[in-house]
Amino acid sequence: MANYTGIDISNWQGSIDFSQVKNSGTQIVYILASQGNYFIDSYLQEFYNGAISNGLLVGFYHFFDPAVSVDAQAQYFTNAIKGLTSNCKLVLDLEKAGNYGASELSELAVEFLEKVKALTNTEVAIYTYVSFANNNIVSGYGLENYPLWIAEYGVNSPQGNPIWGNSHAGWQYSDTGSVAGVSGNVDMDVFTEEMLLEESSRIVGDSSSTNNNSNSNSNSSYIYYTVQSGNTLSGIAEEYGTTVNTLVALNGISNPNLIYVGQVLKIPATGSGASVSTSSTINYTVQAGDTLSGIAEEYGTTVNTLVALNGISNPNLIYVGQVLKIPVSGSESTSNSTVTTYTVQSGDTLSGIALKFGTTVNHLVAINGISNPNLIYVGQVLKI
Repeated sequence: MANYTGIDISNWQGSIDFSQVKNSGTQIVYILASQGNYFIDSYLQEFYNGAISNGLLVGFYHFFDPAVSVDAQAQYFTNAIKGLTSNCKLVLDLEKAGNYGASELSELAVEFLEKVKALTNTEVAIYTYVSFANNNIVSGYGLENYPLWIAEYGVNSPQGNPIWGNSHAGWQYSDTGSVAGVSGNVDMDVFTEEMLLEESSRIVGDSSSTNNNSNSNSNSSYIYYTVQSGNTLSGIAEEYGTTVNTLVALNGISNPNLIYVGQVLKIPATGSGASVSTSSTINYTVQAGDTLSGIAEEYGTTVNTLVALNGISNPNLIYVGQVLKIPVSGSESTSNSTVTTYTVQSGDTLSGIALKFGTTVNHLVAINGISNPNLIYVGQVLKI
């Protein structure tokens, strides 16, 4: 049986040069997608794009939290990777027992694996480490029917265990490895072809809704927002054109005054804030340091509108050089009042001029017929 060299990665690695990873001889990349029902890795899309574009085989794993219901976690994992294509079996990362005994935890693990398999129509596998397999889960519940990816370091081959014996489809043999293109330590793996899917699978996701709120729209799509320092639920609701009540219902929040930095919130991507059909648009090229909320504020629009208009799945993740469509409202048209003009000087930017004259970039774009707000010329005369 052929072996494949691999790594598994998460946000701890930061940005990765996947062309170097590919050139290092690495063949498989497993990416952390989610944890519990509250965390989606902020690098998921970036890692996926980089790995796929460099011809690497990709898989995804979910870190299981025994304190969260199996159904909620399976749906959360499935929706986190919805629309992405996996070359490898979807993996349950089982490292925490919580308050469960071995029998109960084994039953929960099988339930999760079967739920994910049903939701995605994709084969699944399980990751754990040797001592956990020996002490925290047991045979008799069907775990042996799933391929095992086992972790044990500093040995020539991993020890056996009562459930799988000496059989394994993957072995994580180091958590302090070094691979070109990755900063710092990275988990090192060797996989057999048992971890590969017979055919690559595009994750469709769960079409059912677990939200019983009468205000919800079953046809709505969702985006995910990672809470930043200083955020409030009311502020996030306003920014995305939704309501606190909607966010509370969608995310199972018991105290709307209490959200945490790093918490991932599910937000409806449709609604009043996303209606752009009556507006014309301009193109904006993302610059270093830009955020979607900052761009929205600068152009007098909302994050939700930009998300809907540009098909953005993760509003926390935009790229330098990415071209965004931005609505230009008809209300910005000129009137018959006296028009001030300004001649562009060296070093000027449209946003700087807007700030200087107490107006908005969107207004300047509309009244001057500007197609590219990143491109103005010295000597150009602008109506203000």
